[in-house]
Amino acid sequence: MPVLGMTGRWPGFVPAAVAFAVTLAVTWLIEAAARSGETGGPIGGLVLLVLLPAPLLLAVMWGGAVLTARPTALVVAGAAAWFGATVALFAFDAVWSLGGQVAGGALAGWALVRRWRLDAAIIVVSLALLPPLIWSGVEMSPDEQIDALSREMLKAAEERMPQAADATQRERALATERENIARVSAAAKKMYPFFVGLGLLGQAIIILAGLWLLARAVGAESSPWRLPPFPRWRLPFYVVWTVIAGLGLFLTRWSPLCDAGLNLALLGALVLSIQGIAVQVFVTNRMLSPVGRVVYWAVMGMFFAPLVVVSGVVLGLADQWWDIRRLDAPPASEGPQNDAGDDGDDAPTDRN
Repeated sequence: MPVLGMTGRWPGFVPAAVAFAVTLAVTWLIEAAARSGETGGPIGGLVLLVLLPAPLLLAVMWGGAVLTARPTALVVAGAAAWFGATVALFAFDAVWSLGGQVAGGALAGWALVRRWRLDAAIIVVSLALLPPLIWSGVEMSPDEQIDALSREMLKAAEERMPQAADATQRERALATERENIARVSAAAKKMYPFFVGLGLLGQAIIILAGLWLLARAVGAESSPWRLPPFPRWRLPFYVVWTVIAGLGLFLTRWSPLCDAGLNLALLGALVLSIQGIAVQVFVTNRMLSPVGRVVYWAVMGMFFAPLVVVSGVVLGLADQWWDIRRLDAPPASEGPQNDAGDDGDDAPTDRN
């Protein structure tokens, strides 16, 4: 079931073969740069810096292979060949550095071909990206990673100390710095799953967006992901239950469940705040002139960004229950204001 209208321009095996070859080459580069960095060579660090966006680009490439390869089973064969070659040529750890991107990209392509709902595609791709993070946590626990980062931060603070300061002043300043770093480290350890979940969702969205753009660039026949204008965005109601479940676990006050609930509630609330911000855009589009909107959002973004997010959570919850924007109401019931078209919000919205 091809999505693209230009798949006939090359043999069906080419996309999977190209994805295999490029991924194997990038794996070799990453391994060589890592070994160079361990021996103190400056080139290794520079290569790794250049290759930072490579995993996401590879994921989009594997998604594009799913869209264009014929048959699609060739993509599975290409991924299996990369896995076997990587294990044979490098350490098994090298598989985990890019394995999640290969799986996530292929699943993103499958989601586009099979016309999955966008939220389902984001969740599935995020889960595919999780195993490499679990593996890195096995190799070095999150607490150890944060402690190592804390030591680097303290070392940097010591190097920034003025040379003219006497020993007493330096020790007092370092003691204050240690206390601050310790507080930040304790909070980071408690909220580590939240940051991991946020990073996974962000990567999944970038991969899906890149794949969608790639599909359109090479001649997509259609796309299942047609978002309404931002003022009409509404998230699935299960996001509300995610926040409620997290708060319920947090209220147990039993440390493992309490910490899990805190991270779940924070992640759900942050996602829900997107809908609340859409409500704010909806309202400001009707109340302010174009110039007034620019001034309003510039001021709020620069000086009151936390307030925008917190109010977004509240408005998102309220909109889920009370439909503040009346998205479910028939167009005629919204009156003549509907003709103004300031926000271009005449596109249908999926309640589910």
